[in-house]
Amino acid sequence: MIEKRDFPRPIVLVSKCLEFENVRYNGQLVRSQIIRDLMPLVDFLKVCPECDIGMGVPRDPIRIVKKGHEYRLIQPATGEDLTDRMDAFTDQFLASMDDVDGFIFKSGSPTIGIRNIKVYAGNEMAPVVEKGAGFFAKKILAKYSGFPMEEDDRLRNYRIRHHFLTQLYTFADFRHVKASGSMEEIVEFNKKNMFLFSFYDSATYGKMCELLANILANDTNGGYEQFIEAVDSYEKLLKSLMKKPGDADSRINTARSILSCFEESMSSHEKDYYEDLFVNYRENRVDEDALTEVLRLSVVLYGGTDMNNNTILYPYPEILRMPCGEKRDKDYWVD
Repeated sequence: MIEKRDFPRPIVLVSKCLEFENVRYNGQLVRSQIIRDLMPLVDFLKVCPECDIGMGVPRDPIRIVKKGHEYRLIQPATGEDLTDRMDAFTDQFLASMDDVDGFIFKSGSPTIGIRNIKVYAGNEMAPVVEKGAGFFAKKILAKYSGFPMEEDDRLRNYRIRHHFLTQLYTFADFRHVKASGSMEEIVEFNKKNMFLFSFYDSATYGKMCELLANILANDTNGGYEQFIEAVDSYEKLLKSLMKKPGDADSRINTARSILSCFEESMSSHEKDYYEDLFVNYRENRVDEDALTEVLRLSVVLYGGTDMNNNTILYPYPEILRMPCGEKRDKDYWVD
């Protein structure tokens, strides 16, 4: 398979129990399709906060307990309070961690889960009083707010997986842009992501373009310090823009913008076809992958060679696309 663009190799922090080691509290390994899919294509940084603070395998479960306004990490079976050990480990881990582009964590974990983690009123036989993030994950969320971050269970969903991978490869690409020290690289990055960013949030993308235009217009040869300031401002907007993808209307508007590049070459019948396609997509009779394939074909047919590198058409390696029908070849008519 020949890729239509060059992809960076992302760096992903992952829960060690997902496909790597039998470190769950019950000694089990957790199977995860997306981890298996990503293994040849990313560099994984593996962590298990519970094992890394010296807890054994298997081990008695732990829970988050709210005592007044304070949150403690408790092992009910032993009564041990692990809060200080976990906080010290997390702070040391974060201080030593180098580049990272995204995170995949174990759902439901009181240390590394990032959403809907139960917080109890007491050590044992106590009700759930609220839900939040795990002890380790909470500090990750604070330091890396806006980065691609998901849990294994949610990544079984097509839309969540597609958004996560799009976000992950965009952030990995931007890491290389930052390392280049070149304003020209930022401008090129912004240009090749024009349709993708417009789909996600056209207003924020407008701010990103305006920011770069102002920097270039007022270039006073500020050198590396000016570059770092520009990168920081641009990255804040990028994180805001990629929090969640646009809706169906945003995708249709972006598709129209892509097709406008070939409008003079299209017949009236072709234009009518695309309008019918947009109606079917809006009314959920055609899915996102089908719309993307038609747009890709249009680029081939109308000679839009400059768009082969456009990120909305090829947001991540093709091999990472989720199977559209796992039982497609099943014989439903067998006697």
